[in-house]
Amino acid sequence: MTPHYRKAATGLLIFCVAVAVHAQNPFESAKQFSATVVMSGTAAKGAQGEMKIYRSGNKMRTSIGNMGYMVMDLGQQTNYMVMGNGMCMQMAHPTQQNPFSVAQDATIDRSPAGTDTVDGHSCKVENLTVTPRNGQPTKMKVWEAEDLRGFPVKIEMQSSRGPIAIEYKDVSFAQPDASLFAHPDNCQQMPAMPGGPH
Repeated sequence: MTPHYRKAATGLLIFCVAVAVHAQNPFESAKQFSATVVMSGTAAKGAQGEMKIYRSGNKMRTSIGNMGYMVMDLGQQTNYMVMGNGMCMQMAHPTQQNPFSVAQDATIDRSPAGTDTVDGHSCKVENLTVTPRNGQPTKMKVWEAEDLRGFPVKIEMQSSRGPIAIEYKDVSFAQPDASLFAHPDNCQQMPAMPGGPH
């Protein structure tokens, strides 16, 4: 094999490995989307009703009922809570109830758990163990919709406050408007909560 072909073959191998690794993370099946989120379970207290969620690259936005919204930067591990009165707080990234942030830059071990239908979508079901680079493993059961590029339309997981089930409905892969991820420049740093992580 000539050096030119060897280099090309090596490049193709690296590309194939990268694609295989990318395919191992169902939370990267859509870098841009919008959906309606419905949460249930012990840990969902205080998060009743439906919320809208948007993602564009490393930015995510989640509505907080009538109170405002949160903008998360998955790459920077920062979170901005913007209240309806214009007040903005910056805080450490709360990952435990957001599987997309838990799975960011993580190792994922997966095992098949059958098939199912969720909200009209035929799904492959898998048990995942998600281990962030600098964090503790999180176990999840994930329903990946075959007609939505493997998007995780339902997730069951344990959080620090108990079990939680999350469903994503009305999923759209259209690019969300960039203005949705804006936050005021005058965000205040939220003080550390007693007994919380430092």
